[in-house]
Amino acid sequence: MTKFIRVFVLSCASFFLFSGCEKDDRDYALDLYVTVNDGKVKAQNALVHIYAPVDNTSVDYYLYTNEEGKVSVTLKNKAVLEIVATKRPYKSCTFAELDRGVTTVYLDMTISGDPNSGCRDDQ
Repeated sequence: MTKFIRVFVLSCASFFLFSGCEKDDRDYALDLYVTVNDGKVKAQNALVHIYAPVDNTSVDYYLYTNEEGKVSVTLKNKAVLEIVATKRPYKSCTFAELDRGVTTVYLDMTISGDPNSGCRDDQ
């Protein structure tokens, strides 16, 4: 009887160890929605600079928002991205850490020079 219990416990443990491990093959994606006036107006055709602030990287995109104020980027690797959105006279900055699947970020642009825009002097 003890041999049966030992085999049963080992079988159950093996089942739980190997059945719960599923590889996540999803890419790292960013959906950015850009607005103005406290999110009331979608910023169509705003210039968005999405980049990784590290040396020797290929993540450096200049994109324009669509009619919904949206831009999307898909990467193969995890990244922390700096985001700068501009459309005269508005400008705002933020960052995003991408996880597997889609990371959604909402950015409301403010008047250029606003100290609450999230932008540094060099952006």
